[in-house]
Amino acid sequence: MKKIILWGFYAICLVCSETAMAQDGKDRKGDMRREQMMEKRAERLADELELKGDARSEFLVTYKNYQQDLMSHRKTPPFPADLGGKKESELTEEEAAERIKAEFDRKAQQIVDAYNTLEVDKKYYEVFSKTMSAKQLMKIFVPVRKMNARNGGRQSVGKGGGRLFGEPNGFPQNGFERETDW
Repeated sequence: MKKIILWGFYAICLVCSETAMAQDGKDRKGDMRREQMMEKRAERLADELELKGDARSEFLVTYKNYQQDLMSHRKTPPFPADLGGKKESELTEEEAAERIKAEFDRKAQQIVDAYNTLEVDKKYYEVFSKTMSAKQLMKIFVPVRKMNARNGGRQSVGKGGGRLFGEPNGFPQNGFERETDW
């Protein structure tokens, strides 16, 4: 009986370690892919900025560090957590109150993340401004709006979500009544 239990324990340990190794492999693949995307973005931007030689290699290193610093401040999930398989009508009053407080915490974390991102932008603006012109810096820190076919022709911004043209902060303009037409 002890041998069976011991072998069962070994089998469970083996399965758990293989699962952990597989998950670690997925995380590494994601990190490698993210790393490659950052490098391609940096190369594309260096080409657009027409950087050559030492200026280019220095830019690529600094821009990669900039992107990594930005990524370290993106902690908040963009959407609220799920309801654990329950519908809103199935939540108890306590669960609903906890959900509301969790949403407030998520929004507060978004504000903290946005402030930290702003501080990273300011820090790297100072670094980049030592070797680049203001017009070059605009390509890094002031993304140009481009039409995007994937989101129904709406314009998208480099770091943020898409907003319709002429709608600052995503709110309708030009005679559109928010209370009645929304």
